[in-house]
Amino acid sequence: MKVCLAQINTTPGDFDGNLRAIKRGIDVGSAGDADLVVFPELTIPGYLSQDLIYQPKFIDRNLEVLQDIVDYSAGLSANLHIVVGCIELNEGVGKPYFNVAIVIAAGQIVGRYIKQLLPFYDVFDELRYFEAGNELLVLEIAGSKVGFTICEDLWNDKGSDDYSYADNPMEMYRKAGVATIVSLNSSPFVEGKPINRLNMIAPGSEPDMTVVYVNQRGGQDELVFDGQSFVVRNGDLLHLSEELFEDTFDLVDIMQVKPIESKVYKPEHYERLKHRSPKLKDLLVLCLRDYVVKSGFSKLVLASSGGVDSAVVCKLACEAVGAENVHAIRMPSKFSSLHSREDAIKLHENLGCWDYEMEIDHEPTVQLLNERYRSTAKMLSTDGSENAKLTTGGYNFIADENIQARMRDLYVMHFSNAFGAMPLSTGNKTESACGYYTHFDMNFSFAPIKDLYKYQVVDIAKTYSDIPENIWQKPPSAELAHGQTDEASLLPYAILDPIVRAYVEDYVSTYPEFSIWLKNQLIGKAKVSMDADVLRRWSEQATQAQKDFERIVGLIGRMEYKRRQTCPGTKVSKVAFGIGRRIPIVEKWS
Repeated sequence: MKVCLAQINTTPGDFDGNLRAIKRGIDVGSAGDADLVVFPELTIPGYLSQDLIYQPKFIDRNLEVLQDIVDYSAGLSANLHIVVGCIELNEGVGKPYFNVAIVIAAGQIVGRYIKQLLPFYDVFDELRYFEAGNELLVLEIAGSKVGFTICEDLWNDKGSDDYSYADNPMEMYRKAGVATIVSLNSSPFVEGKPINRLNMIAPGSEPDMTVVYVNQRGGQDELVFDGQSFVVRNGDLLHLSEELFEDTFDLVDIMQVKPIESKVYKPEHYERLKHRSPKLKDLLVLCLRDYVVKSGFSKLVLASSGGVDSAVVCKLACEAVGAENVHAIRMPSKFSSLHSREDAIKLHENLGCWDYEMEIDHEPTVQLLNERYRSTAKMLSTDGSENAKLTTGGYNFIADENIQARMRDLYVMHFSNAFGAMPLSTGNKTESACGYYTHFDMNFSFAPIKDLYKYQVVDIAKTYSDIPENIWQKPPSAELAHGQTDEASLLPYAILDPIVRAYVEDYVSTYPEFSIWLKNQLIGKAKVSMDADVLRRWSEQATQAQKDFERIVGLIGRMEYKRRQTCPGTKVSKVAFGIGRRIPIVEKWS
């Protein structure tokens, strides 16, 4: 049996664009004498379409495109089976729609499979829209019994398999004597997921079963899909689609191809599979590129400070849209160091992007604002209380520091409006967790490193030779005051990153729990910190460490109101600050 794995990049509501990609896959499959052409989950409408699904015309257009595909197949070989995903109406009781895999051959729909196991966790909310199916679909193709599943029917990425095997489609197909399972997927990337998919699915192909797994690729809002479509048989990896930036239509003769890895789920294959998995920085570039292009932009603008966060974002931007379309604005103030200016200029020279210098002089603005406050207080207050507060020590001088960031944001937004460039935020996950940014800093259009801890940002910077070493070697600083550093205000990032990660991703909320969590991470040699020795020495001072932990956890809770207003950014972790994390803004628990 020859299969075409059509690993494509779909966009919600782009029915014409999605149809073009589908037709291209059909053409490749037809030219290659394929028996099956398999596309990702919800191929026609795009994934995630979310509440667009509730619009009747959206569903109608989705069904029109389905008919277009049926018509397109009419002149092709009857041996070619096309498998696409779409939405169908539920005319019975329950949720209004079905998530369906449609099998088409020679101008006819020859089979329908309705997704049975509907995810409702993290970013997934399929139970909001879809009614579950309860029937298998088995077809005879190229002399073999073929069964069909959709994503969660085959596996789940909750980290545990808590489905009842009585309702597990794969087990039911095995009992029905199916030799090959075809799985349509729209599985977004999370750190470690490509390997986890193989480790969960490959053992289920034993004994003597073949699984054809096709995943979509590309960025969609906060999500990035890594592709990594594959074929496994009897626990062996037969094929892996590794291209990330272009649609691929790999032809695989599943009975003739030799295994790449035997018993691929065994631990000895881990390092080789990790090497074949997409690099984090490439996924960030892909998601940013798709967000920009699919939104109708071609140019990007950002504030470039000479720090590691803005340097990495600038580099990612240049890779995403080309350096000639990236506008980096340096905005030094009286507190900015000479090395920051020089580092930023050198970075821009290395990358070949646009460079601007706009000096920030915040003190006249602060003086003007405060004079206006005092004068209007005298005019409007009957007892002078506001005037007294402004002149007797009630003033927060942090406001004078933060207005520098607000002025920089103003300049970036002006450039964006004037020249049509999408503005990028340069904030990371650790800063976002602690609220270590002014409101506007994270309120641009997209935040490429929003879900990266500081150590991940530094690790990526180290991989790029055109990011000057001094940028990632020097202590991080917002340079809003003389001698200011991030770590003096918070904690060393070597300590701060793992606290944030444990609390946000693993819901570790007490210091005793954190001590156990940290011990397990260190024993397992997991990378959770840029300096494990600093982290270890800190944890040995248990009393102070507990105070630090509780202070940061409380800070994370108080900063929810700021995070809720931040722009979207690429999700790469188990729990990101975005659509998958739902915490009340006003609450008394944290």
